[in-house]
Formats: sequence, structure tokens, C-alpha cells
Amino acid sequence: MGNIHSSNNYSEGFALDNASEVVLLKTKNRKGREVVDTWSAEYYSLGRTSCELELTKTKRSNHEEELCISIHDHASGHANEDFNFRMSMRVEDGVLVANVTLDGPRSMQQLPERKIPMAQGGVLKSSSFLYGRDNDRKGLVIILREKRCDDDEVLPYMISVKHCFVAARCSQGVSFVAKIRINSGDGGLSVEVEKPSKHHKGELLKMFDDVKGKGRCPGPSNCDGAIEFSNQKNGNVSVMNMSGQQNISSVLSGAGYTNGNYNNSIIFRGCKVLLI
Repeated sequence: MGNIHSSNNYSEGFALDNASEVVLLKTKNRKGREVVDTWSAEYYSLGRTSCELELTKTKRSNHEEELCISIHDHASGHANEDFNFRMSMRVEDGVLVANVTLDGPRSMQQLPERKIPMAQGGVLKSSSFLYGRDNDRKGLVIILREKRCDDDEVLPYMISVKHCFVAARCSQGVSFVAKIRINSGDGGLSVEVEKPSKHHKGELLKMFDDVKGKGRCPGPSNCDGAIEFSNQKNGNVSVMNMSGQQNISSVLSGAGYTNGNYNNSIIFRGCKVLLI
């Protein structure tokens, strides 16, 4: 549906069906010596805010830049079912360094890391987080990292974040994509935010199942084919290689918990993850 211009203030609403819509806002503000660009998307269902997504890019006087993406998804009448996602990014030595903080219900799942070789060289790695219930709403957050080689010591040069959302009472769902790369000119953060795409509810739910069970990685890049799981052994347990050299005990913070045998999914709360 095109991109949102980064230089101008912007506001637009997108109707999904008779009961739901998405409202996009883009603002640029100066706070002291900082310049703050903010992109936000609010998903409304039956007149209430169901989910809020915000992307903020902060440029400081010393030319340092930081970017933060946050998603807060409200469960209907159940605060303990809320989903909170926060991802921060910065440029360090010519590559992107990203950290993710998650907080959600026991039904939230982090799916195994997947990867696919890219035609232009390098590798595309994906991390996916599935949450929600069929009788309320369901969402999927996909983080795609483009790397020049499949080496845990090499950090990505481009990161894309895709959020898909569908409410139980709505016939249509929506996806929203942001792409972050290193600006070839000044070495800062370059942000490309796409306008939302509308999807039939059944198509989105099928895509959720594909990501979870069939090893498929949906766009925004050329990654619609089957991709392999990347796991390593730690004793008798198959540990997801989410953060490269770290094992699962160091990926999850002390406040987190896990459930399951690690082969299908990891369920956790209040965890911090380093992406590479």
C-alpha cells in the first residue's frame, strides 16, 4: 500500500471492515537537542483500542541515533492476557545491535529460529512470537535479520519487524511492516514504514499455522519458501539458537519461565532477548 513519508507529519485511517479500523500517525518533534520521529498505529475493534504499535527514532546532538518499536496488545477484559513487546536498536561499528523485551501470558510462544539463504548472498534469519486466543484476538510478531553470512559473530545490516493482528469478531485482519537499515550516507538509522495491508481473517490464521508448524517465513522479504530450523544440543535438550553463543538459560532472564520440550515452542514471561 506504499510507504509513509518520514519527513512530514501524517495522519490517515484505514477501515478493515464495518467493526474495525487502523489509524496511522506520523509526527516529528524537537525536544531540546533531540529530534524525535514517531510513527504510530492504533488498531480499533468495535470502537475500542485493541492494539497499539509505536516506532520512535531519536537523533541526539552528538549524531547518535536510537530506535524503539513497542507493541501493546490489550486482551478483552483480561489484563493478565496482555502482550507487550519492546525492541530497541542502534548502530554499532557499522552493524545493527538490537535487544527485545517481552511480557505476555503463558499462551505466548516464541517459535524456533529459522533461516534461509538469500539469492544476493548472505542469510535471512527469522524469530517469531505468537500470542492470543481464537475467542479473543491473535497476533504474530516476526523479526527478520539480513546478515552477510551465517555466522553468530556477524550482526545484521538490516532488520524488518512485521506485526500481524486479527480480532475474533472481525472479518479482516491487518499487517504492518517496518524496515530498519544503516544509512549509507551518514551511518545512522534509515527507517521505512509501510502502510498497513488488509488480509482476510482466514488467510491470516492459516499463515499463523504455517509459521508455527510448517517452517514457513512470511514477507516482507523474499522468504516465502520452506526454511530450516536452527537448533543446537545442550545435554539431552534441544536448545533454540536465538542468541548465538548463549544457551536458553542465558537468553531468558531470571524472571522468565519456560514450558515444553523446546522442540516445538518456548513459552515465557518477562524475558529479554539479544538478537544476532
